[in-house]
Amino acid sequence: MPRSTSAINHPGGAIRAEELRSGDLVFFNTLKKKFSHVGIYLGDNQFIHAPSKGGKVRIDDMSEAYWKKNYDGARRINLPH
Repeated sequence: MPRSTSAINHPGGAIRAEELRSGDLVFFNTLKKKFSHVGIYLGDNQFIHAPSKGGKVRIDDMSEAYWKKNYDGARRINLPH
C-alpha cells in the first residue's frame, strides 16, 4: 500500500457513499487539500482513523458535521490474493 493518502486514492475503483462496505477506504479534505486524510470504513457510518500524526486511533461517525462537510469520496481496493 502506498504511504501517502493521495497515492492511496489512485488504485481501486471509486464508489458512492451508499455503496460503502466494511474495509473500504474513505477520504477527507482536512488540510484544505483533497484526499489529505484517509480512514477505513467499518459499517453503520463509522470509520477508524488516526486523526493526527502520533494521535490515538479512534472511531468516528461520518455523519458528524465536520466529517460530512470534508468527505471527498471512497475507494475499494481489491488486493491480489
